[in-house]
Amino acid sequence: MWTYEHSIETALPQAAVWDCYADPALWPEWDKEVRELTLDGPLAPGVRGTLDLHGLPPTELTIPSVIPGTALTTEVRIPDGTLLRFTYHLAELSRATRVTHRAQLDGPSAGQEFGAAITAPVPDTMRALIHFAASRAR
Repeated sequence: MWTYEHSIETALPQAAVWDCYADPALWPEWDKEVRELTLDGPLAPGVRGTLDLHGLPPTELTIPSVIPGTALTTEVRIPDGTLLRFTYHLAELSRATRVTHRAQLDGPSAGQEFGAAITAPVPDTMRALIHFAASRAR
């Protein structure tokens, strides 16, 4: 298994950031890799959907866990069977929110080279998320 984690802090309230995760229609607004994210039901454990990334065929996505307002995990299987799991976690600090994105790869492609390619956009994506959440909070 290969793991990557990146965190940033923001003065935004936790709820302002969570709202950007909770609405799949908003994901393309803050994640330039995502063309469209659709879910077959409300954001809840076990819900399935489709993740459409720019330049790749749409793939089935599963939400295995959700802690409303705090964390959610997405999972997709890439064609060779490797499981790609992203966990999005928010932690309330005094006068700040820590935003953490963690990626885990488990399977034939799990390794530094593929993992680094998948996670290279994460810091920019997180900055875009904070910027987008701030623009909605005004």
